[in-house]
Amino acid sequence: MATRHNAALAREPENEQLTAILRLLILLLLPALAGAESLPLPIGQTQIMPGPYMYVWQDPSGQASFADVRALPDSAWQAVARRDASFGYGGSAYWLRLDVHNPHSRSLGWVLLVGNPLLDQLDAYGLDGERIYRAGDQRPFDWRWVEHRQLVLPLQVDTGEQRRIWLRMQTDGSANLSASLMTREAFDHQEQRSLLLQGLFFGALIAMLIYNLTIFCITRDRNYFWYSLFVASFSLYQFIQLGFALQWLWPDALTWHQLSFPLSSALATLFGIQFTYGVLELDKAARPYRWTTHILKACAWLVLGMALFGPYTPALIGSFALVVACAVAAFVITLLRWRSGYAAARLFALGWFVLIAASLASILSGTGVLPYSLLTLHAQQIGGLIEMTVFSIALAARIRQAQEAERLAQAKLIEQERRLRSEQAKHLALQTQISESLEQRVQERTATLQDTLQQLSSANLRLAELNRRDGLTGLFNRQTLSEELARACARAERSRQSLAILMMDLDHFKQVNDRYGHLAGDACLRHAAERIQQRLRSSDLLARFGGEEFVALLDNTDHTGALDLAEQLREDIARNPCLYQQHSIPLSLSIGLHAGVPHDPSCGEHWLELADRALYRAKAGGRNQVVSYEANAFDGA
Repeated sequence: MATRHNAALAREPENEQLTAILRLLILLLLPALAGAESLPLPIGQTQIMPGPYMYVWQDPSGQASFADVRALPDSAWQAVARRDASFGYGGSAYWLRLDVHNPHSRSLGWVLLVGNPLLDQLDAYGLDGERIYRAGDQRPFDWRWVEHRQLVLPLQVDTGEQRRIWLRMQTDGSANLSASLMTREAFDHQEQRSLLLQGLFFGALIAMLIYNLTIFCITRDRNYFWYSLFVASFSLYQFIQLGFALQWLWPDALTWHQLSFPLSSALATLFGIQFTYGVLELDKAARPYRWTTHILKACAWLVLGMALFGPYTPALIGSFALVVACAVAAFVITLLRWRSGYAAARLFALGWFVLIAASLASILSGTGVLPYSLLTLHAQQIGGLIEMTVFSIALAARIRQAQEAERLAQAKLIEQERRLRSEQAKHLALQTQISESLEQRVQERTATLQDTLQQLSSANLRLAELNRRDGLTGLFNRQTLSEELARACARAERSRQSLAILMMDLDHFKQVNDRYGHLAGDACLRHAAERIQQRLRSSDLLARFGGEEFVALLDNTDHTGALDLAEQLREDIARNPCLYQQHSIPLSLSIGLHAGVPHDPSCGEHWLELADRALYRAKAGGRNQVVSYEANAFDGA
C-alpha cells in the first residue's frame, strides 16, 4: 500500500506538468486556428493594413443600431478584399467587422490609425470594454480619445486574447478608411517622421509665399500677387485635408470645417486660373484662349457658390472636377503657347503636367479606383510642391526675359525717338480714340457687372426659398416649421389668442408603396398635400413633417374651429382618392390636434409633442379619425 501511495504521489507532478503543457498548447494554437479569419497583431516597426481581414455590411439608410448589426448573420457580411477599405462616394453608412488576436507573450498596446481625417463620423465598438469611440470631422475635436489630426483608436489586447472590433463609417465625402494597425512605439516613430515631413512641406510653401509677396511688393507685377494667393489657398487646402485645421484652427466650427474643404480647393483653382491667364499673357492671345479662361473662371465661382450655399457632396465632386478640368486646360494651353513661340511656357507645361498626375492620383484614390498607399496619400502634396517650385523658377526666368526685352526696347526707343516726334500729333489722336474706347468698355463692363450682381442676388433669394421647401410636395420643410412655430407661439402668447396644431399622417402608407410602387406613393403625397392646402387659409402654414406626416399651424383658431377643420380634412381625403396611372388609390388620414392659448412663448416643440401624442392615440384607436389632446384623458391613459 505504501509503495502504491508513493507511486501515485510521484505521478501527480507529472500530471500537473502535462496539464500545464496542454493548456499552453491550446493557448498558442487558438490564435493560429483563428488566423484564417482574424488578424494577428504586429510587433516592432511592422505596420499592417487590416482591410483584407475586414468584413463590411452596407447600411444605405444609416439607421441600423449596434445591436442590429451584432445580430446580423455571417452571410450578411462581405469581405472587403481591399487594403484601404475604400467604397467611394455614396453617403451610406458602412459597418466594418475586424477580428484581431494577440499571439505574443505580452500585451504591447496597439493603435488603429485611420488615415482619412475628412471622415464625417466614425464609431468604434469593442476597443475598450463598453466604451464607444465616437469621432470624425463633423464631431467636436475634444471627443477624440487621442488628440491627433487623424483618427487614432488605441487598442489593448491581452496575451492570447481574441477580440472583435466593429467600426461604423459614414461621410458625405470619400468613404475611405485607409486604416493601418501598429504598435504604439511604431506609431510614435511614424508620427515623428510624418511631422518632420509635414513641417518641411508647409515650411517650403511659406517660404514661396513670402518670396513671391516680396517680389510683388518690389515689382508690382500682379502675376506674383495672384501666385501668392494661389500658394496661400493651396496651403490652406492642404492644412484642412491633412486634419491640422480642425485640430488647431477651428476644433468646434464643424459646419465651417465641412464647407472649407471644397471652398479652399475652389479658391486655389480660381487663383491658379488668374495666375495662368496673366503669366501666359492670354489677354494678348487668340479669342479661344480667353473664352476658355473665362468659362473656367465662371465654373470656379459656381463651385465657390456651391461650397457656401449648396450640399456638401456636389460641391466636393464639383471642386475635384474643376481641378482636373483646369489642370488639363492649363496644360494644353501652355503647350500651344509654347508652340506659338512663348519660350517660358515650357516650364509651366511641366508644372501643370505634374499637378495633373498628382490630382488624378489623389482623386482616384478617394473614389477607390487606385489603392491606398503613401504615394497616393501624399500625391497632391508632392505634385503641388514640385509644380510650385517649377512655377517659381519660371517666374524668375520671366523676370530675366522681361529685363532683356526692356533693354532691347530701350535701344529701339532711342533709335525711333526722332520718328516718334514727327508723328506725335498722330499718336495723340490715336490715344484720344483709345481713351474713348476704353471708357466705353469700362461702362459696358460696369453695366454687365451690375446685371450679374442683380442676377446673383435674385438667385440667392430663390435658393433661400428652395431651402425652406420640401422638394417633393412643395410644402414648407421641418426646419421652416420650427422657425414659424416659434414665431406663432410668441405672437399668440403676446396677443392672448388661441393657436392650434394639426399633426396628420396618411394611414397604411407603406402598403401603398408596396402595392403600387414608390412613384405612386410620391403621387399620393402630392395629392394629399394639395387637398389639405386647398382647405387652409392663406395665413395658415402647412409643412411636411417627414415621410407621410404633415403638420398644419393655425393662427387665431380655437379648439372647436380646429376640430371642425380636421374633420373636413379627414373626410375630404377619404372622399377623394389619388388617381395615378389608371389606378384609384384610396387614402385615409389620422389627425392629432392640440389647441389653446400658449402660456410660454417657447412652447412650440412641446405643443408638437402633444399633437403627436394625440395622433398616436388616433392611429391606435383604428386610424381615419381625429383625436384631440386632453391632458386629463391622456394622463389617465
